[in-house]
Amino acid sequence: LYSAASDYHQLGIVAQEQKQFDVAVNYYKKALKIYEDAGDLYYAARDCHQLGTVAEEQKQFDVAVNYYKKALKIYKDAEDLYSAADDYHQLGRIAEQQRQFDVAINYYQKAWEIYEEFKDWYKVSQTLAKWGRVFEAQKNYAEALPIYIRALAIELEHNNQNGIGYYIHALARMLQQLGESEFQPIWREATGEECAGEVREAIWTARDELG
Repeated sequence: LYSAASDYHQLGIVAQEQKQFDVAVNYYKKALKIYEDAGDLYYAARDCHQLGTVAEEQKQFDVAVNYYKKALKIYKDAEDLYSAADDYHQLGRIAEQQRQFDVAINYYQKAWEIYEEFKDWYKVSQTLAKWGRVFEAQKNYAEALPIYIRALAIELEHNNQNGIGYYIHALARMLQQLGESEFQPIWREATGEECAGEVREAIWTARDELG
């Protein structure tokens, strides 16, 4: 029976990808029960996380939060911070969608700290994007700007053209909202240098294209 749990889990993933949510939930719950009955909470957490993602896709946010928090507790108790970070990230997404911005920022910050510790730069950048977006939603552009500056530096370091383009446009929005007189000092404080050269040209050009 125990070995069947991983098959149920995989069947759940397939059903979820096909948007057969009720079928997916049924498979994940079967796997979850087997793991819980066997006392294997670590694998149970994986199915809790997946049940959270299904609920989130269906806009059942309270259900999703409960599953993510259950998975988060298991991972924290097991001192698996990297897996915990994914649940912090998902909890941040839900809080953001519900416009609970301070809660979202708290979760994103926790996820970001862990991803940075593990040097997962892709997830660091993803989390910074969402963190910055929350500040933008609050019209807190002076707080969003250093977040986007940090993220652009990561994308430049790893030569990720899609990421570079995304953050150039994000920084252009900040320039438009703050104006040069406020943008430049924040840039200097964040980087220790002037915004200059190709990066400056790209941001200013993108700003002008915003109209």
